[in-house]
Amino acid sequence: MATTAEEELLKKLDAAGMAYTVYRHAPVSTVPEAREAEATCGLDRVDAVRTKNLFITDNKKARKWLLTAAVDSRVDMKKLGVLLMAPGLKFAHDLTEALGLEPGSATPFGIVNDQGPTPKVVSLLDEAVLQAELALVHPMHNAATVSVRPEDIAKFLAAHAHEAFVLRFHKDGGCEIVSEPTSGSGVMLAAAAAAADASKGAAGKGKAQPQAGSATSAAGGTVLSTRLEGLMLDDLVAAVKGGELTSADDEQLRARLSALLTPHFAGLRNTAYVAGYGARLTSVPKNPILDL
Repeated sequence: MATTAEEELLKKLDAAGMAYTVYRHAPVSTVPEAREAEATCGLDRVDAVRTKNLFITDNKKARKWLLTAAVDSRVDMKKLGVLLMAPGLKFAHDLTEALGLEPGSATPFGIVNDQGPTPKVVSLLDEAVLQAELALVHPMHNAATVSVRPEDIAKFLAAHAHEAFVLRFHKDGGCEIVSEPTSGSGVMLAAAAAAADASKGAAGKGKAQPQAGSATSAAGGTVLSTRLEGLMLDDLVAAVKGGELTSADDEQLRARLSALLTPHFAGLRNTAYVAGYGARLTSVPKNPILDL
């Protein structure tokens, strides 16, 4: 039986012109249970990539990610933590609090419930999922599965301010970033990744030393802040062309501009913080989002 959350999701998919098929089965919470349920609803005859959806956090529970990976992809949490600059990466236990989903019901579509000014959850997609013709994911609960085109999942995420980082997983569990978001939804992780790269470069030339000047100018921060400023302009240009910013009401206009720019401003602030951290500056302030 469809839940209210599922009905709302399917309305959004219909409105976006995304094709899907729903398969109903007994509630499942693990991959083996999902495999057993396939024969009861015809999914065993569907040629599609089976997915596992991991809701994860760092050791301080400050940052959260939702990873949609192929069941056959090996995910080494330690190596993924290194990539995300998230020491002690582990499974998060506040899925219901963060995304309104019951345990065992994690799905990339859950980000519809993370729509604040600055999204708290970063979306990650396995390249192996995107390379398949169809993917199987839950429709906001675990008593059904939907088959949908992977590219439509990616489009859905981007349309809801959660454009995903695409990761490639290797046989040894290692991973790498294949592509990054082109909008402000992922700027915080982009800042961390850029600082990590710059930090590695500095390590190759010897121990990084504290430097004078602003944190943003350290560890490649200037380059990244310029990139983020460009993303702001891209969003504003798109909004102007789309007629979103034509308003006679100053308050409405200010509210819309604020909604467009807030994620970017947060990214710029965190760029300065992370870049400073990479350069080991002693004057970098504490940051509740990226306090590594």
